[in-house]
Amino acid sequence: MQALIHDPLVVTLGLLVVGVVASRVLFRRYPLGRAIVRVVFLLLLTLALLYAGIIPYQPLQPTGVPVRDVVHAVLKIAWWLWAAWFLVGFVRAFVRVEYRPHEARLVQDLLAGLVYLTALFAIVAYVLNLPVQGLLATSGVIAIILGLALQSTLGDVFSGIVLSFSRPYRPGDWVNIDGGTEGRVIEINWRATHILTGRRDLAVLPNSTIARSKIVNVSSPSRIRGTTLTVPVDGRSLPSVAAEALEQAFVNCSAIIATPAPSVAITAINGSAIEFGVTFFVADHAVASDTQNELLGHIYRHLAAAGIALAPAPNMALLPEEPRTRPQQVVELTGIFASLPTTERQAVAARLKPRFYKEGDELLAPGVVMRSFCIIASGVVSGRRDNGEYEEEVTRLGPGDHYGEIALLTGAASIVRVTALTPVLIYELAGEELSSILETYPETSQALDRSRARRQATITPPETATTDEAMPPHRLRSRFSEWLHRRYVPAASE
Repeated sequence: MQALIHDPLVVTLGLLVVGVVASRVLFRRYPLGRAIVRVVFLLLLTLALLYAGIIPYQPLQPTGVPVRDVVHAVLKIAWWLWAAWFLVGFVRAFVRVEYRPHEARLVQDLLAGLVYLTALFAIVAYVLNLPVQGLLATSGVIAIILGLALQSTLGDVFSGIVLSFSRPYRPGDWVNIDGGTEGRVIEINWRATHILTGRRDLAVLPNSTIARSKIVNVSSPSRIRGTTLTVPVDGRSLPSVAAEALEQAFVNCSAIIATPAPSVAITAINGSAIEFGVTFFVADHAVASDTQNELLGHIYRHLAAAGIALAPAPNMALLPEEPRTRPQQVVELTGIFASLPTTERQAVAARLKPRFYKEGDELLAPGVVMRSFCIIASGVVSGRRDNGEYEEEVTRLGPGDHYGEIALLTGAASIVRVTALTPVLIYELAGEELSSILETYPETSQALDRSRARRQATITPPETATTDEAMPPHRLRSRFSEWLHRRYVPAASE
């Protein structure tokens, strides 16, 4: 026992255990310091083994003392494991794959597994003195058995390796996997790919399934996404007029990018319908669905403003429609007049005065106080506000939209510049005529006030925006009547 106590390797084993525990306790929050301590202990252990005449890569020679042989074996096993840890740390610190962290991590894991496997065979051969050839043969049989049992899992793993290096997609990309799964890639690991679908569900697809499927990466080579819609219109319509209305709908939708340019093409024509293929592009797939919904709304309004009906469904009889004038069609498209009786809407249409503008004309300048309510009958206009550096677009208006309600209700001058993006037809309704409608129909006055609040929230700079509660109908009509009195009565007395 005394000989064992004075054996330097036994002392080394004790110091090794104490050092490992101390490094874990004292350097828990300092990974670099803990790594340095481990390297120092590896060097000291190597020197101690060499001083005792023990070569790590040679078979262990028995001393005849069982306890001493156990100590020597433990130290030799510790040396191989410590050396494997050192090499793995070196691999993780210096192995890089073109600065691609996911692929680099995969290579590091493979090399680390190889290093630890080599250390295991070295321990078997140089510590346990067992024949490595027999172990390799046995492990080969075991590998075959495990391979057959884990065939599906291994297929996923190797498919994951192929996908990681071929990189058909990466985290953050929007992909469409053949089979119906579409969404944004969240994570790629050894076995599966995690995809967040458009319904906010998490789909976990095995890598082997993806490797055998058709992959469409919507985010590559750019995030621009194109969409094609089919719009069938009444076969009695002129194709050129319908195509012009569809092109104006493109202009009305600000989310559609200019390059690549949207397009309209006739895909089919017969006696009852003309089918148009409408293709547009957005800057990101995430806004494609919202843009499509917005564009369909603009298409409906532009076609209705041009007097073009959508094609009826097959085997559906066309009901005769009462002929309407262009002003009546515009009033029908304007939401604030929806609650008016039919006779009153026809009366409003009769009071409208047309104004025509060419592309690029200025319809309203900043600082001007509107005296009339303007409804867009056809075309698209843009509202821009000066933010101190340049004029930024704050709104786009198309058929059925209107402007001028802020000045009529509050008396404030315009802070936006309204210009025509296409040839535009505007119908004007005088302020005093709108006042009589608001006094008679409270629902219309409330709808107009809600429209004013939304418009002010859109065009007012954030730093000057204030909470504006909707006014009661009697206060709204009172304010409007006071403004009309100040505007028109003095002029009449002069």
